[in-house]
Amino acid sequence: MVTAVVLGLPTAALVALVAVFVFGGIVKGVTGVGLPLVLVPLATQFVQVPVAVALVSVSMVVTNIVQSLEGGHTGKAVRHLLPILGPLVLGSVIGTHLLISIDPRRLRLIIGVAFLSLAVLLLCLPRVRISAHTARWSGPLVGLGAGMLGGMSAIFGPPMIAYLVSSGVDPDTFVKHMAILAFTAAVTMIAVLGGSGAMSGGDFAMSALAVIPIQLGMPLGRWMRARISPNVFRILVLAVLATSGFDMLRRALF
Repeated sequence: MVTAVVLGLPTAALVALVAVFVFGGIVKGVTGVGLPLVLVPLATQFVQVPVAVALVSVSMVVTNIVQSLEGGHTGKAVRHLLPILGPLVLGSVIGTHLLISIDPRRLRLIIGVAFLSLAVLLLCLPRVRISAHTARWSGPLVGLGAGMLGGMSAIFGPPMIAYLVSSGVDPDTFVKHMAILAFTAAVTMIAVLGGSGAMSGGDFAMSALAVIPIQLGMPLGRWMRARISPNVFRILVLAVLATSGFDMLRRALF
C-alpha cells in the first residue's frame, strides 16, 4: 500500500513530501517533540491518512529510542508509567484497527475534529494544572484516549504532553516519559499494521527510508534552537494543526 502510493506520486508531490519530512526533523530538533504532530497533517496533503500514518511509524520508533534511554533509570520510569502504558497499548490497538477499517470520509471527520480540539488544548496548556490525586486516576484515561487517537493518526503526543505538563514533572523527566510513551505506542501501532497485513515488508522499508530526511532536518533544528524562540515554533505547530483540522473537515463534509 505505502510503497505503491508513494512511488506513484508525481515528481513535484514526491519532492514536497520529502520536504515535509525534513521540516518534521527540524521541528523535532528544535522542540524535542512534535514529529507526527507536524508530519501527519502536512503529509495528508499528498497521501491518504493511513499512508501518512504508516510512513511516520518507523520514524517514531527510531527517534524515541535514544531519548527513552537517556539519563538511565529507564526501568524505574517504565514501572512508574505502567498505569498509563497498559491503557495506551489497548487504545493504540483499537485506534489502529479503526484506521485500517473505518470509512475514509468518517476517518477524516474524526481526525479533523480531534486536530482542532488538540490545537485548543495546546493553546490552553500553560494554564492547566492537576493535583497528584487527579493525576493518578486520570492517567489511565489519558493513555487510553491518546492510544485511540494515535492509532488513527499517529498523533499520540498532545494528550500525553498535556497530562505530563499539568502534572508538574521536571523537564528531564518529561522528555524521558514522553519518549517511553511514544515509543510504546509506535511499536504497538506497527505490530497491528504488520499483523493485519496493512503494511508489507516493502512498506516497512519505505517507512524506514523516511527516517533519512528527518535525520537531515534534526541538526538544522538543533542549530536553530539557540537562535529562534520556541514560541515561534509552538505557534507554527498550532497553525498547522488547526489548518489541517479545518481541511480534514472540509474534505469529509463537502
